[in-house]
Amino acid sequence: MRKNNESEPTSGFIKPEKIIKSDDFTEFTSIPSGGVFQLTRAKRHGRWWMLKGLHKEYQRDSIYRAFLEKEFEIASQLQHPMVVTVYSLEEINGLGLCIVMEWIEGTTMREWLDEGGHTRKQRRHVANMLLEVLIYVHSRQTQHRDLKPSNIMLTHHGQYLKLIDFGLSDTDSHAVLKAPAGTVGYMAPEGPSDIYSLGVILRELRLGWMSSWVIRKCCAPLRSRYHDFSTIQKNLQRTWCWPRRLLYVILVGMFIAALCLFGFSYTKYTKQKLQSVSDSLKIVREESNIMINAQKSKNESLHQQVYELNQELQSKQLTELQSKLLAEYQEQQEVIQQHQRHISEAKRQIDNQIKELGIEQIMDTLSCQIKVPIPILTILMKMMDETEEPELKEYIDKRYREPCFKRFYSLPFN
Repeated sequence: MRKNNESEPTSGFIKPEKIIKSDDFTEFTSIPSGGVFQLTRAKRHGRWWMLKGLHKEYQRDSIYRAFLEKEFEIASQLQHPMVVTVYSLEEINGLGLCIVMEWIEGTTMREWLDEGGHTRKQRRHVANMLLEVLIYVHSRQTQHRDLKPSNIMLTHHGQYLKLIDFGLSDTDSHAVLKAPAGTVGYMAPEGPSDIYSLGVILRELRLGWMSSWVIRKCCAPLRSRYHDFSTIQKNLQRTWCWPRRLLYVILVGMFIAALCLFGFSYTKYTKQKLQSVSDSLKIVREESNIMINAQKSKNESLHQQVYELNQELQSKQLTELQSKLLAEYQEQQEVIQQHQRHISEAKRQIDNQIKELGIEQIMDTLSCQIKVPIPILTILMKMMDETEEPELKEYIDKRYREPCFKRFYSLPFN
């Protein structure tokens, strides 16, 4: 067993084995800051650096030096593009013990918010970057404990973010120097809480009313508050995407409604056209039946007279009356031909009307496999049943009904 040495440090963290003494810095520029820490910008090797040390009256105080060393140890363990980079802990002539860190050319979030004029998209981008860096910091078992807009730097007009000032931060591995921390207005009632502070910052970013319930839960009492930043980020992303998803649902619903309305209108139009064709066929059929019946009676009479005339011609010459009867017969034949031409013209009209309906095109479309051919077949079969003329019935059967039946039964029914 190793015995404890009373000379060993008991600060709760590893004391730097070697503090570098450096006189290489030049062009020192003091940056106004409150509290016990002083900030100085200096140049070394052609590059600007940020030096964080103690004011002269605190440089020999071991407690404050321990705080400075603790901040260096915690910040140096964080390696992330959105966390200020800490390089070394050095004794600098005139400044004393200082943390050497990168110089960030930008503005604080407080200055950025005060400028105003930023779009909601830009503010949401900043909020998302802040959540990403906090997820990383807490994954390293580190709490910032002084999260506020003045400790967040924004560069390139808010395109990039840097989290700074880990002077009050703490980790689970440190057993001492756990002093109360935080800033009034950003600190939770029970004590420092990065999630509570984040909620206050998100409220100042004005991310939209849909994000308000997430912010309220960040600032809620400890029992109802979020416990990790990943959940906050996921919930915020959902609230930001919800209006867009709602718009997509509305557009899809409108598209489906338009299709249904178009289908209803098309079905109604098709039924009207089918009824119109059916009525036209009925009128043509009735007129044809009347003419055919009248012509039948005339033909029977003429046939009887011609037969009798032929009988007489066999025995004697044609008389003037017989010649007149023959002329009348020829005239009746001319009437029959005219009737046939009329029937042909009526058939052509029927063809044109059915062609306007587009039976062949309708039979080739998938949307009309079941609903459209059945009314057409019904009309054609009904017309055939009501037609007494064999010639017209045969025409309708050969020309329309049989092809329609063949196409209809060749369709793939599921």
